[in-house]
Amino acid sequence: MADSGDFELFSGPAPKEAGEGSDEQFSEEMKRTQQALAQLQKEEGQAKASDHNLALILVNFLSQPENTDLFLLISRSLAQDIPSELILAVISLIDKNASDKIKGYLESAEGGIPETKALTVSGRKDFQSLSPEIKKKIDEWVGKINQVAVKKPHRSLESLVTTKRSNDPVGSWKMVREISPSLVQLSAFVLRNFLTGQKVGHELEQLQAFMQEVFVNLVRHLEELVEKQKKIG
Repeated sequence: MADSGDFELFSGPAPKEAGEGSDEQFSEEMKRTQQALAQLQKEEGQAKASDHNLALILVNFLSQPENTDLFLLISRSLAQDIPSELILAVISLIDKNASDKIKGYLESAEGGIPETKALTVSGRKDFQSLSPEIKKKIDEWVGKINQVAVKKPHRSLESLVTTKRSNDPVGSWKMVREISPSLVQLSAFVLRNFLTGQKVGHELEQLQAFMQEVFVNLVRHLEELVEKQKKIG
């Protein structure tokens, strides 16, 4: 596994599948998501009319029975102010509407998109059983996530990284940086669902570890871009 530097690896339990939580909890999450989507539509309507359907794509995606296990993770990612286009880039691996939207979003970038340094599954021992075609699709997907993030490096960096207090066994504590657990888990679930659709099995923990590496690498790249922009500015 790649060095994670000063980022705390998220090692908590995987989120529960839909139906395992209480009806009350699920209803509350649904309410929060609807509020977040409504606010998203309002903000996008004010900012740019052509992006007004981002929320509609998410609503349509979540209305499909096969995607109910992703509901809570998308809800939490929205609540953490993860950019909607970044969430769409994540689900684009398994949703054509999101994929088409992200393609148009990247093609419309003014002045081009900074070069990215995305991780790949090619050559990795933990993915050696995958076919070249599947590896290519995953690499292209990770590349899209990186391209969407670097289009707005400041915004992406602020939403992806949080600082929290961490206690050690002897009772002392320190502040550590953490990459959004919800987005890491959402990406891992999307990758798992994609591989399941390709009739390929993979351990969720392994996929989550890979996506953690992907986002640690992405955050470092974003920090480099932000630092460069500061020097130029």
